Amino acid sequence: MIRNTFQLIPGVGPWREKDLWARGILTWDDFPATEPAVGISRRMDALVRLRIEESRAALRNRDLKRLAELIPPREHWRLYAEFQREAAFFDIETEGGSLFQPTVASVFDREGLHVFIRGRNLDQFPEVLAASRLWVTFNGSCFDIPALKAHFDSFPTPPVHVDLRFACRRVGLSGGLKQIEDRLGFGRPPHLKGIDGWDAVILWRAYGRDLDLEALRFLVEYNLYDSFQLKTLVEKVYNRAVDLLGCEVPRVSVFDRGDVLYDLSKLLLALGRPEHEPRLRARLRSERRALV
Repeated sequence: MIRNTFQLIPGVGPWREKDLWARGILTWDDFPATEPAVGISRRMDALVRLRIEESRAALRNRDLKRLAELIPPREHWRLYAEFQREAAFFDIETEGGSLFQPTVASVFDREGLHVFIRGRNLDQFPEVLAASRLWVTFNGSCFDIPALKAHFDSFPTPPVHVDLRFACRRVGLSGGLKQIEDRLGFGRPPHLKGIDGWDAVILWRAYGRDLDLEALRFLVEYNLYDSFQLKTLVEKVYNRAVDLLGCEVPRVSVFDRGDVLYDLSKLLLALGRPEHEPRLRARLRSERRALV
């Protein structure tokens, strides 16, 4: 999809790009290399060729930072297929209230699943994220990243951040993360159905108050799903966006979470005793009623 992108040129937006495609200029290689052939206009073509060569060099050198500078942020999703091995999918939970202090965070990257817990290893979270150059979140630009920057003295900034809340809207998928997952056919397992961010606050308080490992395990499992489900979502959104553009480019393979469920189980077992999920859900309902 990167090689089909002409919006790296000043003055070329979605409509002019589609006009180029309609005229058979589908990729950088199709753009007229020399005069007298004209791609856009005699005035603009020299700049177009310069930008295409710069983009080719950046792609050849795996210079994601430069490609991100050339391509408008709204089109950064197009970089995913080429750089998916460098992606980190992450989510955080917070303690509630006005400060939004992070409590539990998780990352899914090329190394697998990572969990970070306040009071244990949360300080290692920025270092792990910094190892990835392409970040994927759901509403992370409005919630997760501002909360993390407020909490940590120093927090990295990636060359590319794809916020799926907005990418989903562009392909006709509105609503929250769990709603979209259900709509696309990869919803949560039954014991996590109906659990939301407010339940995450209650679970953290139970752990902090009573050192309740049952509550911590449930919270970590909930948060891990918020992370690795993003890989399936971004790949479905990428393919849908390509379909809507009508481009003849390869679609990406869609991640199946079955590949990580064994690792998920190991992480949960490492936290403490097995959960007793029905009893815990009853406690959650009781505490939520008390807070209403």
